[in-house]
Amino acid sequence: MSLPNAAQQLEPAIGAGNADALALYVHWPFCVSKCPYCDFNSHVRAEVDQAAWRAGLLADLAHEAALTPGRRLGSIFFGGGTPSLMPAATAAAVIEAAMAAWPATDDVEITLEANPSSVEASRFADFARAGVNRVSLGLQALHDDALRFLGRAHDVAEGLAALEVAQRNF
Repeated sequence: MSLPNAAQQLEPAIGAGNADALALYVHWPFCVSKCPYCDFNSHVRAEVDQAAWRAGLLADLAHEAALTPGRRLGSIFFGGGTPSLMPAATAAAVIEAAMAAWPATDDVEITLEANPSSVEASRFADFARAGVNRVSLGLQALHDDALRFLGRAHDVAEGLAALEVAQRNF
């Protein structure tokens, strides 16, 4: 397959009553910049062929669903890279396809990793409407010197503003 395996980690979700539930990990490998400490499969790209990636993610999800019939979905985790850079419509399409493939648990958790930039925070409401109900916000530090050392693109004020937006939406 030419795209990374979107559903590469279908494992039992941890939680009461969800012993047989699947945890779906969806990898979005693109970032605005590469953090010096990052060892993940991520790449800086000015442009991404969104239609091709959406089609690839959905095809891979359908393949994995065919291998795991009759299971329940306990969580979806959009990781990366910076998955908050994907269009919310892509996240919605993946969520819809996953829910169609596997019935969800009552407490299904759908998490999106995001950087605390104002550009990404401005899109949180769109992701919430798409079905995301939790955000993992990359606030590595609350000191501007430390953020610069880590190569982060935001400062403390922008990070705290993004946290406020995240709390309102999730």
